[in-house]
Amino acid sequence: MVVGSNHVYAPVAIRERLAFSGEALAEGLRALHGRLGEGMIVSTCNRTEIYAVESGELNARDEIFQFLASYHSVPTHVLTSASYSHSGQEAVNHFFRVASGLDSLVLGEPQILSQIRESLDQAREAGSVGPVLQRLATDALRMGKRARTETDISRNRVSIAHAAVDLAVHELGGLSGKTVLLLGAGKMASLTGKLLRSHRIGELLVVNRSLPRARELAQAVGGVAVAVSGLTQAIAQAELVVGAVMVDEPMVGANHIDNRSRPLLMVDISVPRSIASECEAIEWVRVRDVDALEPLAAATRRQYADEVVKVEILVKSAVEEFGRWVRSRAATRAISQVRQHADDIRDAEVERALRRLSHLSTRDQNLVRALANGVTRKLVHDPILALREANTVDESEQILRILGLKPE
Repeated sequence: MVVGSNHVYAPVAIRERLAFSGEALAEGLRALHGRLGEGMIVSTCNRTEIYAVESGELNARDEIFQFLASYHSVPTHVLTSASYSHSGQEAVNHFFRVASGLDSLVLGEPQILSQIRESLDQAREAGSVGPVLQRLATDALRMGKRARTETDISRNRVSIAHAAVDLAVHELGGLSGKTVLLLGAGKMASLTGKLLRSHRIGELLVVNRSLPRARELAQAVGGVAVAVSGLTQAIAQAELVVGAVMVDEPMVGANHIDNRSRPLLMVDISVPRSIASECEAIEWVRVRDVDALEPLAAATRRQYADEVVKVEILVKSAVEEFGRWVRSRAATRAISQVRQHADDIRDAEVERALRRLSHLSTRDQNLVRALANGVTRKLVHDPILALREANTVDESEQILRILGLKPE
């Protein structure tokens, strides 16, 4: 089961309310684990998704909705209108498409693989994933790599950072010689800084909550690190501000922007947003969030339409392979259950009979046991064969019910 919200279903104002960033991800996984047998959270700038494994009478979809509503204080009706849910094979198909970059804002963007890998690592550390989700996530990562090595979708090396810089170039008519302020010092900020340098910008200022990390990135991209306390002054110098930082609350508010008379473009690719929406009301200031990148992303998707078809074929094959693994796993458990049940009945009946046949020699008692074993094996042969040939988990469970057993 997957329940999620992405750039197609919800604007950034909703997505940022559902995001799990920093310590919130670890806390969220622990809280989720208390509700579900297996749970995993994938949270990026364009999506928040919760993957779960239903067990017993538990309704995973309802549990996830209740979890999100309570954890993020988001009304259920908002979640319903801004989210999607898939179960069974559709959920597997969705995860593989996500890993392949088909479901990303920017088609084929490579960052999603590292984000899924980090999500899996966090879930393992929190103890919230078991064999099914671990296999699903591992297969999804493998699927994502195949998509990028076996098709030309990997030729599209555009990422959210690329799209943000392209947007800035378009709106400012070029970046040559311009002073740019970069918020953040993580992977996305690092890539953004390198891309900005390739456009021959003037001075590059780097602001991050951790000054040592800001200095490290500034040194790598030929910029100048600025402490958070100098944020207002840095904005006053800049003609472009790019937000690429993981925050719970905006770093930049209207109070950080001086009464300027020259234009300022602010491009925020952070989710939650690092630049407060109130900044849009300031004269001479233009604010663009990650949703403003959609037109550029749509053009890329049209350009690589043929490669999308090729990746979809790979996804279909991977979904079928995962389905076979699930069915074999279910069949193995069911077969073990049938054998154990039959063995328990055999042992009980043999022991009861031998109590009445205590006069038999040890050799004859062993013959009785051998007879019982042979009859038991023949009786369970056809049910076990049917379980091995079952095409779905539902078929396996139906066979167990016919035998009078409750599926485990």
